Amino acid sequence: MATPVTLEDARRQLRMEADDTSRDDDLKTFIADAAAWVENYTGQILDARDITETFRGLGPVALRAWPIKPDAVPAVAYIDVTNTPIALTGARLDLTRRPARVLPPSQFWPFRDAQQLFTVTIRAGYEADEAAPGTIRRAMLVLIGAYDGDREGGDILAKAEDAARRICGDLRGNRL
Repeated sequence: MATPVTLEDARRQLRMEADDTSRDDDLKTFIADAAAWVENYTGQILDARDITETFRGLGPVALRAWPIKPDAVPAVAYIDVTNTPIALTGARLDLTRRPARVLPPSQFWPFRDAQQLFTVTIRAGYEADEAAPGTIRRAMLVLIGAYDGDREGGDILAKAEDAARRICGDLRGNRL
């Protein structure tokens, strides 16, 4: 999918004429900033892409990124003591709840200790034929209005971010 807010949507939100393209560069920036805010707050990835998250530990790990397709394959990798990148195979994906979890091939990851850094890369987000929840679109429009009305980042923006948090609250991923 494309980002759920278009230039036309942003123009309507700011009560601009539909054919007024004079501020399109600003609007594109507002749309990108609003999308980034929503992704950061909710963990919902708006445009499907590969996401890499970093972890430590020996057991299952919880992914922040969402949505994840049932057929997604997690790619797990780490750097060994000789600075050689090592890819692990056999990791399993548990999508029975959110956050999704990546499980080691056996009971534990094969690391030397629980401080070993490793990465999990997985495809997450809304694909071209899917629509993000409407609340994401609404939160983005609220933020776009505030970006335009409060360029210094004052009270209007703070209130808009509070409103966006309330709008997106149910979409936020639970943390372990």
